[in-house]
Amino acid sequence: MKKLNVEIRRVADGLVFPEGPVWHPQDYLLFSDVHGSTIEQLLPQGGTQTWWNVGKKTNGLIMSPDRSKIIACCYSERELLEIDASTKAFRVLANECDGQPFLNVNDVAVDSAGLIYFSDPCWDPAYEDLQGVYLVTPSGEVCCVARLRHQPNGLVVSPDGKWLFVARSGAHDIVRFRRMTDGTLDKGDIWTKLADGAEPDGMTIDSQGNIYVALAGTGQLQILNPAGETLGVFDICGRMATNCEFEGANERVLYVTGGGRRDARVGCVWRLEFE
Repeated sequence: MKKLNVEIRRVADGLVFPEGPVWHPQDYLLFSDVHGSTIEQLLPQGGTQTWWNVGKKTNGLIMSPDRSKIIACCYSERELLEIDASTKAFRVLANECDGQPFLNVNDVAVDSAGLIYFSDPCWDPAYEDLQGVYLVTPSGEVCCVARLRHQPNGLVVSPDGKWLFVARSGAHDIVRFRRMTDGTLDKGDIWTKLADGAEPDGMTIDSQGNIYVALAGTGQLQILNPAGETLGVFDICGRMATNCEFEGANERVLYVTGGGRRDARVGCVWRLEFE
């Protein structure tokens, strides 16, 4: 378990809507600038440069198990992409399930065998019953593994592979599903309830099973142990803390994205170093 003393430093600003940070195998941070329609690279001296710009708005990002590909949620086209981490070439992994287009391909998790989960929320109540979590297998099969109301958002697979955790922005909670050997899920239950107004967004998990949750409603980062108990809550930005990611295998350093708006370059990235 980490000590809860932490140094917080802003390392990039001037972004539209930063989201989905991922650590590239060449040892730098990438993240989506959703409404800027780019994937940005964090520079060692601070600030960013554009890494990928093809006119698509990506959201959640994660590395494939072999770290050669980036699995990207494409917000603008409602599709799941695979981007080559070296060449930056991309292909569409999924854009519908059983003839039904997705609502809002939002965030993504992957297990060690290459099974991909992504959340598909919607903020329009008319589509409340259609929201859920989808599974994409290495062979390309796509299926809905959970119908989940109240905006399923960030999701992580536990280090032992037994569980999938899904944050629900609209319910201010985290739901836990037991994973079957084929990647399908049991019916799930509420693992922990967060404060009203928290609006949990993106998450990451460390090797000990502690979960780090970006809270869009409060602009904070909340850390939970494997029992669902809060280890710490840290103020990051006024609102819209969107996601978080470790500096590779270094679990003492965590990056948090947030503070963005669609219509202004006020989004930032923060670096947290735990003592």
